Amino acid sequence: MKIEEWFQTLKNKAELIESKWAGATEQERIQLADQLFYLRQVSDTVVDLWLQFEERLSNAIRRIKQMEGQLPSEGNQVQAAATQENAAKHAKPPEADGEDTISQKETVPYEPMFRRGEGFYHLRMYQDAKKCFAELIRESPDWESGRLYYAYSLLFCEERESAFREFRLLSRSASSPAVMAISYNAIGCILAEEEQWLEAAQAFKASLEARPDQEEARYNLALCYLKDGDAQEALEEAERCLLKDESDWEAQMLWLRAAQMLQAMDETAELAPPSPLQLPTRDLGTDTLQEMASLYESVGNYHRAQICYHFLAERLPREGWTWHGLAWNTWLISGTRRALTLMKKAISLAPHEDDFTFSYGWMQLFDGKAEQAVAAFRKMLENNRDNRLGQSGMISAYEKLGELQAAKKLAKEFTEDPEPYIRSLGYFHLGRLAVVEENWRLAEQYFQRTLPHANLIREVPIYMQLCASKLGEQNRQSGQLQPSLQLQAGNPPVVAEE
Repeated sequence: MKIEEWFQTLKNKAELIESKWAGATEQERIQLADQLFYLRQVSDTVVDLWLQFEERLSNAIRRIKQMEGQLPSEGNQVQAAATQENAAKHAKPPEADGEDTISQKETVPYEPMFRRGEGFYHLRMYQDAKKCFAELIRESPDWESGRLYYAYSLLFCEERESAFREFRLLSRSASSPAVMAISYNAIGCILAEEEQWLEAAQAFKASLEARPDQEEARYNLALCYLKDGDAQEALEEAERCLLKDESDWEAQMLWLRAAQMLQAMDETAELAPPSPLQLPTRDLGTDTLQEMASLYESVGNYHRAQICYHFLAERLPREGWTWHGLAWNTWLISGTRRALTLMKKAISLAPHEDDFTFSYGWMQLFDGKAEQAVAAFRKMLENNRDNRLGQSGMISAYEKLGELQAAKKLAKEFTEDPEPYIRSLGYFHLGRLAVVEENWRLAEQYFQRTLPHANLIREVPIYMQLCASKLGEQNRQSGQLQPSLQLQAGNPPVVAEE
């Protein structure tokens, strides 16, 4: 039996015991507990044997290097170890790239103990690793590689303050630029988890100053900028990451999210995606395609969003959201006839998703089929009469059917909601209904009440311009002056009761 198959058998046994436990009798649980104890003994034995093998393998490699002249002979080992303690250690971040932490040209003090600690670390047995490296740095406090492993072990043991002190010490005293860069990057990660974005960014910058090719720090710096709202800086750092590795899906997603943030801040911003993101392709990761689709939708590029969802639906044919995205963008491009079948597919895969039912009703409404739209919205309200999405659909349906009083009554319920955005949405609905009645002054007052959330209701500026235009015409016809922009920018007036 191959070793992979043997481990899979052990894994299956553990899963079987777990699945049987809940329904087992007291006697059966005793037997299951014995089996678990046996599996624990097997695990401990495997770990011990692996560490012995790792130690023997390391010794064999070292001896062969000595014979080949790549390391000092046994007689010079003590002197070499003493001089190497204060030499630059080209340490990699633990588990960063799978390379050996110790360079081929260096030896380390107490190598068997180091290999044991390294073995525990890579097996994620961080408490045992911490004990090994703590003993090592007591004997050799200037050994940078050992202290770096010790700091990471502390971090993964949730001893964050102690880990922070060790990383801080290394960042200030390490002779190796690599160790210094890794330490600054770790400091930045700890600060970022506490949402100290400015301080974290400074740490990531220091990491890059120590070692410009520290790509983890560059990505982290870009993410820090994004979290702190600096969309342009996040874009620039993400682009630098993608220059190094075009297939870095995390950097791709970060660029897309930064682009969305920048677009929301400034709709006129011109975004030139880096080459791997200029056109959606099947080679892109699922998360990247989803982010790209969202970005394209936000800037009105529905054709490219449609392509993204087409690839996603191919890859995830059982996920309703992929078909919903494809249907929605197809509708925006080609209309109801081509999109409706796709939307029905999405609903069949996720019948309880209100968004899908709402989209189906919305398509029907704009296709002139108000009765079918009402049926869809009512189905949503049957499950939850306070469903604001379904109520919004009903308001628009009532408007299409000419039942304006019913629409107003439902919209006014929104204005009493404790959620500010829902209240703004209610005023938006009332403003649209006032536009239908050509009551421009009342419509303007309603739309002004939506301004705190105008960025989420994109039609508001258009309706405000329409109202200003209509009121301007009325004022010119009556000889009145148009209200100044400064006056309109003040506190919104109280909406008059009808």
